[in-house]
Amino acid sequence: MVVICFVLGVVVYGGGRYSFGIFMRPLSESMGWTRTQISLAVTINLICYGISSPIVGWLLDTIGARKVMITGATLMTVSLCGMYFVNSLWMFYFLFGVVSAFGANGIGRIASASIMANWFVRRRGLMMGVTALSIGLGTAIMAPLVRLFLDLFGWRLAFLAIGVMLAVLVLLPIVLLVKGQGRPEDRGFSPDDASFVSAPPYNVSATGVMDAGDWRMREALGSVTFWGISLAIGISYMADYLVLLHGPADFEDRGYSGATAAMVLSMASLTSCIGRLGFGWLADNANQQLTLVLMFAVQAIATPLIIIDGGLTALYAFAFIWGIGYGGAASLAPAVIADYFGRYNFSSIYGWTTMVAVFFGAAGGVIGGLIYDSLGNYLWAWGLCGLLWLLAVGIVLLFGGKPIARKV
Repeated sequence: MVVICFVLGVVVYGGGRYSFGIFMRPLSESMGWTRTQISLAVTINLICYGISSPIVGWLLDTIGARKVMITGATLMTVSLCGMYFVNSLWMFYFLFGVVSAFGANGIGRIASASIMANWFVRRRGLMMGVTALSIGLGTAIMAPLVRLFLDLFGWRLAFLAIGVMLAVLVLLPIVLLVKGQGRPEDRGFSPDDASFVSAPPYNVSATGVMDAGDWRMREALGSVTFWGISLAIGISYMADYLVLLHGPADFEDRGYSGATAAMVLSMASLTSCIGRLGFGWLADNANQQLTLVLMFAVQAIATPLIIIDGGLTALYAFAFIWGIGYGGAASLAPAVIADYFGRYNFSSIYGWTTMVAVFFGAAGGVIGGLIYDSLGNYLWAWGLCGLLWLLAVGIVLLFGGKPIARKV
């Protein structure tokens, strides 16, 4: 299951989502669309992703991972391959903005984090980090590969190639290997590889009842801590998506080649692997509230490096430092939610956190486009990112402590 989640992260996030910034300039030049119009597709994608997140989480807790993930992989494959035929803005919005969003959510971080949250307890943060590592490595691998496809064949064939890769490397393994709800009980085990002779019915823990640390979804949604953490993660995602979507275009505007811009993004992706593993390990071994604060603070510290005119060295330094903090969210956020609220309803609860995060992320993409179209540069956009990360630090310090366990 860990291997499946790892490959999923490489292809789905590295190729299908986080490399989209590389398409920004080619799409604008080929189709005559403004960067705001192109960014709106990402905004639509994130809004659809956000709206469907609580639903996907609930479906994972009820009908199971196999059905949800097969449906998601099929939808995303169709959407990416369909991009080859795009000839209008509405078609672009529909395929990438709507269909791809619902597909990606079905095989996205909610599904893989749910599997890890259910299979592991003692090493939960670390295993979240291991599977999240694939997102960073995937972007580092796929960004230059996608850039190569763009340079050699154009953006249409590049999208088609990603779609074919997803069908072969993601859809097929899910069909062959994922069972039921993706829980250890499906295979006769309990969490942390402990044997469990008779698998219990779905939707119950190995003991047949909710554990003391498990919260019902409505209880979690009534917690100030839940909304504090979700808001902080969302604010950070707003800044992160601004960097991911507009960073490569800004680097090219500064006079660097498309290949160089992609390599800067790859630097951040590689160092994000340090954050994914490091913050995952800290989630198991340190105070999680302070670990969240550290994650946001690292990104804020990197901000001046992208604002100053320090040349390529400063951009690589920004990517190196920012990548560490940015990468931590993929492992730390689900680990904290699982530790604070338990595994019984993890998918449903984490689905709401994801919804909040992607709504803010959607706003980040549009804000970046508006700032550029209004001012002709991204200077104020990068300053806004720094302020957002500092705001996230403050929210976690005020509201991010572990809530009191529910009464059984």
